[in-house]
Parts: sequence; structure tokens; C-alpha cells
Amino acid sequence: MEAIKKIPFHWRTSIAYKTKEKIVVRGYDNNELTGCIDFTSMVLLVLTGNLPSKKQRIVANAMLVSLCEHAFSPSSVATRFVTSGGVPLNTAVAGGILAMGTRHASADIPAQLFQSGIVRCRREGISIEACALEIVKEHKKSEKILNGYHHPQHIKDPRVQRLFQVAIENGTNGDHQRLALAIEKATEVVYGRIFYLNGPGAFAALGSDLGLTPEQIKGMILLSRTVSLIAHSIEESTREKGWRASEKTRITQPLDLSLQLPEYYDGPAERHLLDPE
Repeated sequence: MEAIKKIPFHWRTSIAYKTKEKIVVRGYDNNELTGCIDFTSMVLLVLTGNLPSKKQRIVANAMLVSLCEHAFSPSSVATRFVTSGGVPLNTAVAGGILAMGTRHASADIPAQLFQSGIVRCRREGISIEACALEIVKEHKKSEKILNGYHHPQHIKDPRVQRLFQVAIENGTNGDHQRLALAIEKATEVVYGRIFYLNGPGAFAALGSDLGLTPEQIKGMILLSRTVSLIAHSIEESTREKGWRASEKTRITQPLDLSLQLPEYYDGPAERHLLDPE
């Protein structure tokens, strides 16, 4: 029986390669890029394979800036708690990233909604407004969360209007942004109150009109917020005592024993093991 000739294992990628002499990223020598393009352009080049136009770069940069910091949120608080255990910076940041799920920094979910919605408009020959109304009705009927809308800490998320303004100024406002706003308007018809678009929802709409996939949009929002997590971890490790349980601070700490009193426990009453037979 003839032996199968195997080639050596090697990774395959269209992103980059390197030799002893050089590093090539999406076809460009890394040293040619260094000092000649900004970080946002590099992000889009690595993610999509193409350098952005000036207007695309401005909009993508606005997205990264707008969602970079949001004070205390699930990810920043998670990073601080992980930091309080005395771990390295990268471990603490990873802890914050793990907190970004379907209810926090979830721009990929509304991106999927907007992109599939525009496909639906074209396939069914319906208007964006009609599609938006159907989407909201379907979410209400199935009792599904309308991800990308409403924010527990803002009535109207202050980041949204500015992001849309930047997109309009740079001519990148397209059908996905139109659908995002139409869905917001339709919520009042279906629910009797407006579910305002939130920051990640706006991020998703702008990213979709830039031609980014939901996964690329998720990556962008993770990248943006990572800067915040680094800052929160460093501040936690340099300003606060470890464990967040110290009784010597002026405020009650989250792990203080006063917050763990027996009256706050609602499990089984105290009990003892039965004598072994």
C-alpha cells in the first residue's frame, strides 16, 4: 500500500507573516506602517484587510473613543474585584473582558439584528420602517430582549447622538443607522414607550454601515473598553487595599463582614450532621 506523503504542519492565514528580516501585515511592511498611519487605521487594516478612507477612519475612531470609558460598569467592576485578589494586570483585564456578554458591551447582537433586517428589507421588498415595526412586534411576542436598546443608567444614552452626528458629518450614515432609529421609533407603537438606542446599539449601527461584520464589531468594542480596564486595574492596585474588605477605609467595602450578616442569609437553618449509624 502506497504511503501517504504528508507536508509539514503550518498555520495558514491571510493576516500577516514574518521572517527573520521583516513583518508583513495584510501585504504591507510593518515598518512602512509604523509612524505613517494611526492606530485606528491599523485596527481596521488588521481586522478587514484594507486601510480605511479618511472619513471611515474618523467614524471608526469616534466609535472607539465613545465606548472606551463608562465609569463603573460590569466589566470595570469585575476587573477591580479580580485585581483586588492580587493578580497580574493581564489577568485582571481578562476578568473584565469575561464580563462582556449578552447584557454588556454586546454590540455584536444588535449588529446581527440590523444587518439581517436590511437583508430582510431587500428580500421581502419592504421599507425600513415596516421592517422595524415587524422586528419590534416579533421581539415583544417572543418576550425577547431588544438588545441595543435601553440602558439601566441612562434614560437617553448621551453617547448616541454624538456618534450619529459624526457619521452624518462624514457621510457614512446608511441603512443600518436608519433601521436602528426606526426600531427605536417603533418601540413606542408596540410597547407604549420608547426604548432608546444605547451606546453599543449605536456602535453596532455605525459599524454595520462601515461594512464590518458582527464579530468584527464585537472585537472593536472589546478593544475600546480594554483601555478602560487597564486603567481601572492600575488604579485599584495603587489606591485601594486588596480584597475590598478593609474596615479602615471611610466607606463600607463590598466584602465587609457587615454586609454578610446572618439575617441576610436565606438558605437552610443551621443544622448538624446526624450521628453515623
